Amino acid sequence: MASVPRKAHGNRRRRSGSPLLGQLLTASVEAAADTVAIRFNPTGTPADQREISYRELDARSSQLARELIGRGAGPGDMVAIGITRSIESVLAVWAVAKTGAAYLPVDPAYPADRIEYLLADSGATLGLTIGACRAALGDTAHWIEIDDALAAKRIGRYPAHTISYTDRVRALTEQHPAYVIYTSGSTGQPKGAVVTHTGLGGFVTAGHRHFGITSAARIPQVCSPSFDFSLLIELLTFNAGATLVIAPPGVFGGAELAELLWREHVTHVLITPGALESVDPAGLGEVTSLAVGGEALPPELITRWDAPHRSFRNIYGPTEATMIVTSSAALTPGGPIDIGSTFAGVGSYILDARLRLVPDGLVGELYLSGPALAQGYHRRPGLTAGRFIASPFAVENGMAGQRLYRTGDLVRRNESGNIEYVGRADHQVKIRGLRIELGEIDSALMAHGGVDYAATLGRTMPSGDTGLVSYVLLSPGSDVSTGELAAFVGQSLPAYIVPAAIVVLDEIPLTPVGKLDRAALPEPVFAGRKFRAPATRAEVAVAQVFAELLRPDDPAARVGADDDFFELGGNSLLATRAVARIGSALGMRVPVHLLFEASSVAALAERISKEGEREQWPELGSLPRPERVPLSFAQQRMWFLNRFDPENAVDNIPLAVRLTGALDIEALRDAAGDLVARHEVLRTIYPDVDGEGYQLVLPLGDSRAVPELSLEEAAAAEIPGRVAAVAAAGFDITVAPPIRLRLFGIGAAEHVLVAVIHHIAGDGVSMGPLTRDLMTAYARRARGLAPEWAPLAVQYADYAVWQREILGSEDDPDSPLARQIGFWRDTLADLPDELALPCDRNRPPVATYRGGTFAFRIDDEIYAATRLFAESRNITLFMLVHAALAVLLARLSGTRDIAIGTPVAGRGAAELDDLIGMFVNTLVLRTAVDPHSVSRTCSERSVTPISAPSGRRTCHSNDWCSCSTRPAHRPATRSSRSCSPSRTWPPPGSNSQA
Repeated sequence: MASVPRKAHGNRRRRSGSPLLGQLLTASVEAAADTVAIRFNPTGTPADQREISYRELDARSSQLARELIGRGAGPGDMVAIGITRSIESVLAVWAVAKTGAAYLPVDPAYPADRIEYLLADSGATLGLTIGACRAALGDTAHWIEIDDALAAKRIGRYPAHTISYTDRVRALTEQHPAYVIYTSGSTGQPKGAVVTHTGLGGFVTAGHRHFGITSAARIPQVCSPSFDFSLLIELLTFNAGATLVIAPPGVFGGAELAELLWREHVTHVLITPGALESVDPAGLGEVTSLAVGGEALPPELITRWDAPHRSFRNIYGPTEATMIVTSSAALTPGGPIDIGSTFAGVGSYILDARLRLVPDGLVGELYLSGPALAQGYHRRPGLTAGRFIASPFAVENGMAGQRLYRTGDLVRRNESGNIEYVGRADHQVKIRGLRIELGEIDSALMAHGGVDYAATLGRTMPSGDTGLVSYVLLSPGSDVSTGELAAFVGQSLPAYIVPAAIVVLDEIPLTPVGKLDRAALPEPVFAGRKFRAPATRAEVAVAQVFAELLRPDDPAARVGADDDFFELGGNSLLATRAVARIGSALGMRVPVHLLFEASSVAALAERISKEGEREQWPELGSLPRPERVPLSFAQQRMWFLNRFDPENAVDNIPLAVRLTGALDIEALRDAAGDLVARHEVLRTIYPDVDGEGYQLVLPLGDSRAVPELSLEEAAAAEIPGRVAAVAAAGFDITVAPPIRLRLFGIGAAEHVLVAVIHHIAGDGVSMGPLTRDLMTAYARRARGLAPEWAPLAVQYADYAVWQREILGSEDDPDSPLARQIGFWRDTLADLPDELALPCDRNRPPVATYRGGTFAFRIDDEIYAATRLFAESRNITLFMLVHAALAVLLARLSGTRDIAIGTPVAGRGAAELDDLIGMFVNTLVLRTAVDPHSVSRTCSERSVTPISAPSGRRTCHSNDWCSCSTRPAHRPATRSSRSCSPSRTWPPPGSNSQA
């Protein structure tokens, strides 16, 4: 089929046209061999960034597949995967799929009893895991730790070429199970839905068409590998040759997820509405496609994310019908919300209780048919027969033997022929997008000897979200508390289905026919503990946020210091919103995990106060500006260098963009005025008083404030030289703002725009906001309108004032600045002034800043071996390459002490993300080197940054150089200023090439 361009060797003896899971995953390996298949950063630190190409993923998964085949795994078998979200979790899925076996995801965070049950019930005796997850998985199966050094060495000996049908232990067909997903079960135990390969190809084709996924897409993996939604995302990504961005295991929403989407330039997001609701769309303009499913879609969510370039779709599909079966058309604010119509090859029937078709507009239960239906439930013939029934329409449709799957969802068909979701026909509820069989919770409660009866319902909590509430009748004489019951069921149930509240009944309310009268059950009271007033500033902030989120309809609600977030009705998604608000209130970043580890007001406030030993700083932008605004520490160094040689262009940051098409030059000039009006730093000059520089922001009326944008005609051959001349001209920053704009006209419809700013006013990251804001202003001015944008939270001058305030003066020995400078001075004092290296040219007495470029390519084999070496020692590729460089420098210089500077962005506060300014800094990486061994240098774990004294903003080595006298021949480490312009630069009606 069209979505499977790869020629799979395993196809040779198969007659069916249905592609297998392994073929769908590897469809783009040949076409996109060197494309990055997966990006994963467990910490968000650039040094910890990991990525793997399609070529490497294919090779490593083939080696791992051969390890499994050697242990007898093949079609009809089941292999467990117990790995948290990571590159290894995806690698394991590929490997199992290549063997032809079905994979069984097992979440290491599940209680031990549940993991043991999943493995025993499925019959899986072999599993893949990593060392960090192994202890939680028990010994029911034999687990292969793929990151173990010995295992990795053994697996690495296998051939890496593609698995073919001759490699497998038996023949593979599309009727074999592809994967098994265990979901909540009404009998008290989870049930495993067995899904075959048959419906996967149709789903992938439909998904690409609906969501517009191409090889250029970047798609995040946010859900747990234990749910089929994760496979949905992997199939759509890998089949298109796109890049999968894996979120760290602790990231599932909120500011952390927003930062991930922004940092990784994500384009397509498939997610639950609850998780998306916790994300602020500001700054995520590169997201062009959103698809949500698993829960009811709030209309306001569509409004929040609405943008001209973005599509927003509602998707639907149960596990028993291969992930998703419908997708709406693009939704618009205020428009109807439906789940669309079923994909090609999927039949849908809306039936009444007697299996008769209901007229359009009336509510009935949704039944599905087609090849996408699962085989049934593993070892549950009775349950399978109850949910997968013979189709009453099989004869008239000419489909003898056709089955229908009863979804339990109540729907209706609207006038457009699309399906609208109404609710559930049974007592299931959805939590975090997952269907929960309430009977499983009841059975877990009644397993306690002190409980005679239990009934669980989905209730709307004060926060507005759905929560689980259990009603119990205790055994005579039992005095078990609700807290003890919650802890008891937590030993066998996943955390997300442990009841938010447990209510003890005196008697069971019954209907006249003797059934539970659910309407008569009392409303749960999510009551806090005995009120104790919050005492500290942190406690007050935490309590206020808890009240706002968990008691939004009660302005008089009080939350005390001992109240617990989760006992009040909080959940994991609300937790992400809570920490974001708390961090904003306290002026600091609060990790989500703190709330899970310390969920009461007092405990969380204490953890926040201790985290990083942070001090309380004034809020950024809250300080008044003095008459003379000081330079920031980063600017101070740039100021001295410019005063020493104003004609030197080494600190210029140039950007040249070729524009093809119609260009409104007057609108572009107006946009340049809008740009400097928005960013004060672009209309700032830096005069001095008594040899000390300061910032002087020019008013817009000053003739120097707005850069001149002159149009100069030039032949195409002249452009490189003309651009170089503009970039190479120096700035006298004391008399004119350090920005220069030039427009070269090559013809009527082709221009080159050159922008140059001095490093004192910007850095590489600044080029993104600069190009984006200039583009935004031009788009509006070209239509005769002024730009409409949210005002910046702070200006660079405010940042400089704030930085000087919190770090203090070097002359004050008790100031943070003095302590940190002392730290750097002491730490680096014993370094030699100059690293003696055998150079082919003598070091000039005065720096010329001349240099050359030597380009070379690392062979794929060396790169793959390097990655394997790094992973076998549990270090990043950055650490390994740094160690190799340090060893090389040690051998050349004859010393074991190597210090190398590495650039850091220097931005931390969210208010600085969209700001143009000089923030970049340098961090020293000092390594104790064994000059004879890269391996030993790495194993000593000495390739780590020197940690400066704690503080919200620390002074790095460049700041120290700015404040202190350094030896004449010790070269200051210069940071990279390569810019990454916004992807949305081209003005309307034109094409561009940077």
